[in-house]
Amino acid sequence: MMSGDVVTVATVYGAILLGTCIGCGLTGIVFVQTVLYFKFYPSDSVNNKILVLVVWALDMMHTILIIASVWESVIVNFDKPELMDLIPRALGLSVAITAAVTFLVHCFFANRVRKLTKKWYLAAPIVFLAFLRLLAACVSTSEIIRLRHYSLFIKPFPSWIFTLGVTLSASVEFCITTVMVIFLGRSRTGFATMNHIINSLILYTLETGSFTCAVTIASLICWMVMRHNLIFLGMHFAIAKLYANSLLATLNTRKRLRSDRTLSSQRDADVYPASSNIHKSSRILGPLSPNKGAHLNVNVETTVVSVIDDPCEDYDIGDIESKGGCDTACGTEKDSKEFLH
Repeated sequence: MMSGDVVTVATVYGAILLGTCIGCGLTGIVFVQTVLYFKFYPSDSVNNKILVLVVWALDMMHTILIIASVWESVIVNFDKPELMDLIPRALGLSVAITAAVTFLVHCFFANRVRKLTKKWYLAAPIVFLAFLRLLAACVSTSEIIRLRHYSLFIKPFPSWIFTLGVTLSASVEFCITTVMVIFLGRSRTGFATMNHIINSLILYTLETGSFTCAVTIASLICWMVMRHNLIFLGMHFAIAKLYANSLLATLNTRKRLRSDRTLSSQRDADVYPASSNIHKSSRILGPLSPNKGAHLNVNVETTVVSVIDDPCEDYDIGDIESKGGCDTACGTEKDSKEFLH
C-alpha cells in the first residue's frame, strides 16, 4: 500500500460525501445555465435545444444516483465497518451516466472543431476516442455491478479499463482545447474588433477546457496512487457536472460576444466618422484642396472598417475561418444557422 493510500472513514465516506456536495452545487449551476439558455436563445436550433435538455436530464439523473450511493453507504450501512468495501449499484450507474454526458459534450466540441477547421479528419479521431471512452465506462459499470466490492474492482483486469476510460476523457479534452486554440490563433485578422472577439473565444476555450481536463487528470492521479480509498471517486462525481457546465457556458456566451462586438463597433464609430458625414462636409465646404484630398483618402479607408464592423445577428466560433476575414466571421444568417445545427 502506497503512502497516503489509507482507508479511513474520512478517505472513504468523507471523500464521496464531499464530492456529492460539490456535485449538487454544480448541478444547481447547470440548472441555472439551462434556464438562461432557453430564455436568451428561444430561436436556437432544435438540435441544440435537444442536446441541452438531454445533458440536463442526464446531469439530474447523475445527481440522484450519487445521492443514493452516499445514502446507502453512510446512512443504511451506518456503524457497519465490514460493509465499507461494498459498492452501491447506483454508484456503478453513475459512472455510465458520467461517460454519456462526456461523450455528448465531446461530440459537440468535435463538431465545432470540424466547422472551425473545415477538416473532418481532425474531428473524426476525437469522436472515435470519445466513443472508446464511453465503451470503457460501460464495461467498468458492468464490472462494478457484477463485483460489488472495491477490493475486487481494483484488481488488474477491471481497474485498467477504468484507467483507460478516464485517460481517454482527459486526452480528448486536451486535443479539443489544443486544436481550437491553435486554429483560433491563426484566425486573427488586421481588425481590432475581430481580434478582440477571437481573443475572447480563446480565453473561454482555455478556461472551460483546461479546468475540466485538470479535474479529470487529478481524479486519474488519485486513482493511480490511492486505489484503496475513494478520493478519486469524490473528484469523479464532479466530472459530469463540469462537462455539462462547459457545454452550456459555450452556448450562453454567444450573446455576450455579440454585445462586446457591438460595443467595439460603436467605439470605432466614435473614432472614425461615417462616410455620410464626409460627403456632407464636402458639399458644405466645396471642393477640397490637395491636402484635404489626402485627408479624404484616409477617411474613406476608415469608413470601410466601420462598414465591416457592422453588428451581425449572431456570432460564434464556427463562423471564423483563417482566411475569411471579417465577412466570414460575421457571416450571414444562413451561415450562423448552419453552424448551430
